[in-house]
Amino acid sequence: MTFTKLLDSFFGVLVCGAFFVPCLSAQTPAFTSTEDHDHHFPQPYDSEPEKTSPMSAEQAAATAVLPPGFRCEVFASEPDVQQPIAMCFDGRGRLWVAECYTYAERPDRWVDDLRDRIIILEDTDGDGRADKRDVFWDQANRLTSLAHVDGGVYALCPPQLLFIADADGDDVPDGEPEVVLDGFEVDTSSHNVANGLKVGPDGWLYGRHGILSVSLVGKPGTPDGRRTPVNTAIWRYHPQRETFEVFCYGGTNPWGLDWNADGQLFYTNTVIGHLWHAFPGAYYERMFGAPVNPHAYEVISQTADHFHWDTGKEDWNTIREGLSSSTSALGGGHAHMGCLIYKSGVWPDEYAGNLFTCNLHGRRINRDILERDGCGYVAHHGEDFLLMKDPFFRGLDVIAGPDGQLWINDWSDTGECHDNTGLHRSSGRIYRVVYDGDAKGEAKPEHADWLTARAESDFGSDQINALLESDEEARRAMGVRFLCEDFGAQATTVDRLVHLARTEASGLVRGEVAAGLQRLPIDRRIEVAAVLCERSEDADDRQQPLMIWYGIEEAVVEHADDAVKLAIQTRIPKIRSLIARRLGESLDEQPAAVERLLAASLASQSAGIRPEVLQGLGQGLRGRAHAAAPPNWDTVAAAVQRDGSAVEKQLVQELSLVFGDGRARDAVVTLAFDTAADPANRRAAVNSLMRQPSDDLLPKLIAAINDHVIAGEVVRALAHYDAPGVSIRLINRWRRSVVDRSAAIDSLVARKQHAFDLLAAIEAGKIPADAISPYQARQIENHGDAKLSERLRQVWGNIRETPEAKKQEMARWKSLLTADRIGAADPVAGKAIYLQQCASCHQLYGDGQPIGPNLTGSDRHNLDYLLGNVFDPSAVVPAAYRMSVFLLQDGRVLSGVVTAENDNVITLQTQKQVEQVDKGLIAQRKLSQLSLMPDGILTYLSETDVTNLVAYLMTPGPVASE
Repeated sequence: MTFTKLLDSFFGVLVCGAFFVPCLSAQTPAFTSTEDHDHHFPQPYDSEPEKTSPMSAEQAAATAVLPPGFRCEVFASEPDVQQPIAMCFDGRGRLWVAECYTYAERPDRWVDDLRDRIIILEDTDGDGRADKRDVFWDQANRLTSLAHVDGGVYALCPPQLLFIADADGDDVPDGEPEVVLDGFEVDTSSHNVANGLKVGPDGWLYGRHGILSVSLVGKPGTPDGRRTPVNTAIWRYHPQRETFEVFCYGGTNPWGLDWNADGQLFYTNTVIGHLWHAFPGAYYERMFGAPVNPHAYEVISQTADHFHWDTGKEDWNTIREGLSSSTSALGGGHAHMGCLIYKSGVWPDEYAGNLFTCNLHGRRINRDILERDGCGYVAHHGEDFLLMKDPFFRGLDVIAGPDGQLWINDWSDTGECHDNTGLHRSSGRIYRVVYDGDAKGEAKPEHADWLTARAESDFGSDQINALLESDEEARRAMGVRFLCEDFGAQATTVDRLVHLARTEASGLVRGEVAAGLQRLPIDRRIEVAAVLCERSEDADDRQQPLMIWYGIEEAVVEHADDAVKLAIQTRIPKIRSLIARRLGESLDEQPAAVERLLAASLASQSAGIRPEVLQGLGQGLRGRAHAAAPPNWDTVAAAVQRDGSAVEKQLVQELSLVFGDGRARDAVVTLAFDTAADPANRRAAVNSLMRQPSDDLLPKLIAAINDHVIAGEVVRALAHYDAPGVSIRLINRWRRSVVDRSAAIDSLVARKQHAFDLLAAIEAGKIPADAISPYQARQIENHGDAKLSERLRQVWGNIRETPEAKKQEMARWKSLLTADRIGAADPVAGKAIYLQQCASCHQLYGDGQPIGPNLTGSDRHNLDYLLGNVFDPSAVVPAAYRMSVFLLQDGRVLSGVVTAENDNVITLQTQKQVEQVDKGLIAQRKLSQLSLMPDGILTYLSETDVTNLVAYLMTPGPVASE
């Protein structure tokens, strides 16, 4: 009988046998265990109201439908293992399992009367069944995954990533867990929580993050401004370097990842698609919202060429009404858990390199056939590999064991991630899918030595050079990645990448060159990209044009001349239109660049260039109601009218409207609040509307304050409104979204009553006092209200220290910042702090904004000079850098440095952004004796951070970024 026929027969008897098994609580352990932990461990309980039970583990394994030569065996089952959310093997072949009992149904999300634990299962007699169980640690909460490494175990317990040391390997923690990272958000969602720890062949520790929340991740004590925002992403942490980064963005709720034999990462997902091949720095399709980079613009579609559910007839959530025959035939549903690319040698060759993932609703394991395609891969639909008849089967992961077989951890429940009815905590299984047929091979390591050598401490330039000179594209591709990771700032790296971009025959290697652009100095990126853009064979590749764009978008405005040249010369049209779009968005700041781009498009002999430039420019201005026309716009319009296509004429007509009388306000309003519209255009539309805020917009703004795309713009827009209820919504947004917190405080301190409400929220414990920065505290003081200022001092503290206190603090830091300590500091880390804390107003080696004095030529090598300016920035303030305070007629207060002024408009540089202020709206203007730089900027920095910052500020020349 074929597997498809077995599927059909299975669905005819789906319910049979489901309710005729013994109660789980009556089962007895299959082996010995460490009881000293269990006696004080809270007894897990079932909250599922329906008193049903799964098949017995043995019956479920025996009735599993598999291809010939395979069988399913029970390695462990309840009560010896329950709620197994994750698992991994150690170097001794033992299985480590994370049991998560604190996960709960809505609305609780998590319960606090239970705990989670890590257990170790071992088969000591070699019969394929665990006969020894040890509890390693049972004090966890919200335990979502684990990873065993030499010397201990990593445990992901959001909001924390923990390391539990066990240096002697006696399976007893050496002490309390170390908090390695924190900031993983847990309040918004439980099923989208950070998960999936897995050690990569490169030695990094990888993890996953869902879409419903945004985390700000960093080492404990790291200020929010220096943390990494994470949302629907694959992230990683390097245990030796102690660095954290996002590997790529995209998905809905990624719950599986693995690497193929070439070292390329793949991850599985739910709803919008089930599989992506992941390049570093990529932005992949997401279910809703917009990428964290507002200039990414477009995202890369899934690697699979198929779906596992009937997208033509059903919505993604139709599955909750039951599994239809059409969706079953396509693979069983949209939700996928776990990811294994088989490379362990035991199974027949036809399975080598295939990708396996659990299908939650279909109660099966899907199989995808991976194939190289262009600059990446494509995944074709393979015949489903396994089908379980147990209605409780909820496979969460699939991994390869040291025996070369496939292992499954079964959560064993009837619910799914949106389950509101309850949890069946008393069940759980570990299955092993065994091949023992005639084609059985020998078990081998999952990854070759050339790939795992990356994790060794002596890996360096010699190994990278050997990879780059290999005849195998996989090795050359990884060589490019490692070169950019380790030596991206070196000029020789850029030269080498230029050569590879020009000569490399492998699309995969060219893809890695494109991915590496983001690690190069910003002024060299377009140079490499220009050569990649000569490769016309990549013009229609699914990923390469966008990977190139992600690498250069940051450089387009800063190096506009190079970008304009690339836009005209590229043989990849996508790059041309995206450059035009980016410059169009920056028209106010870069009118000359847009003028040059339009002139070059007119001069070009290529028929396709001009419409692509116009299309990109139009997209960049799509959200604007009105914009100043580039100086040569009339010439462009006349040329298009004379010999342009119908498409060009339509584009010119739309742009001329923006450059003339302006786009109709109603159209801009519709665009701003259209959730299906382009994210960047929606943001621009909100900002455009706020040039002339009106009362009719307030209800729309309030309704959109939690919009996944424009929430940040809405938070800033609400500063224009003094209506009742605005402040409470801003306070609630602060509590809901870590990424909008600073903007929410900015809007609250802009108005007197909102500031009172903010201080009341702090007094009530809803917001911590340190959420207000020294600059924002000064904004409150600038309202000039004695009661408000007194309330600020009571709740927050004094804005300016006394002269004596400043002297004492300066003396303390001078004693700490010895020459030896500064000499041993890390100026690269200090540069990162500078970019966060100082670059919004100062320039050093060309990095930053020219609002305050340029630091490059200052007396910054003198420690007394540095400390004096940091601790008392307002002691000596040149007239050009003194702060002006404006009270507007609508009640707002704005503070900043006036950078330009004419008869009608004042351009004001605040600490965070440029404001165009209509003089007719100003009620009062006062020139302050204070600097824009507030006192107390070191308050939120550790001693190490300050030392690194000072080391960077005192460097004799530029240093590379992290």
